[in-house]
Order: sequence, then C-alpha cells, then structure tokens
Amino acid sequence: MKKHKVIQPTETKWEPHPQLPKIEVAYLLSKRDDDIGITSALVHLPVGAQVEKHFHENSDDIIYLIKGKAKMWIDGTGDIPMVPGTFLRIPKGVWHQPHDIEEDFIAYDVWYPFLV
Repeated sequence: MKKHKVIQPTETKWEPHPQLPKIEVAYLLSKRDDDIGITSALVHLPVGAQVEKHFHENSDDIIYLIKGKAKMWIDGTGDIPMVPGTFLRIPKGVWHQPHDIEEDFIAYDVWYPFLV
C-alpha cells in the first residue's frame, strides 16, 4: 500500500551535504527514506560556498531556484544566471557547477532516477 507524505515547513530537517562542506540538504523524498525512484531535496548554498565541477552518472539533475542569486556553469552551454524562478534540467553525465553565489541560494532539486 502506498503512503502519502507531508512535510510542513517547521518539520524540514536540514543536514550537512554528504560530500560538500558548508552546504545543507533537506531530503523530501529519497530511496533511502521512502523507497521511491527519485530523490528530491531542498539544497542550501550560502554566499561563498564552493562546489567543484561535477556530473551525475546515473541521474538527471532538475533544479528550480527558490531563493538567491548565482550562476550555473553547464558544459557545452556556459554560464546561466540563476535567480528565483530559474528552472534547469541537466542530463546525466553532463558536467556542471554552481558558482558566484551572491545571495544565499535555496533550490528545489530533483534527481531522476534517484541518487545512489
């Protein structure tokens, strides 16, 4: 039987990113917690956070910026300005890097299929 899930704003559980210092993640859905085929999370990058160029081997990265101002470098495209309301889909295997974080950045991020 499938169960619904509700997380109220006061129940959001921020935790350190598993690989990146100073970055926080609040998992909303995950294989780990919900046995579901996607991972969705809120991701917080504070001003000055550094993220190396990276790619996701098995998952598309789907990003919707809720708050903040930064740039996203995408291999083959270059820099994309990111402001609230910016939507990005970065296919699996494509190098990318958020950078120049001018204002604290909070994004709704979905990885499909789920992150391993």
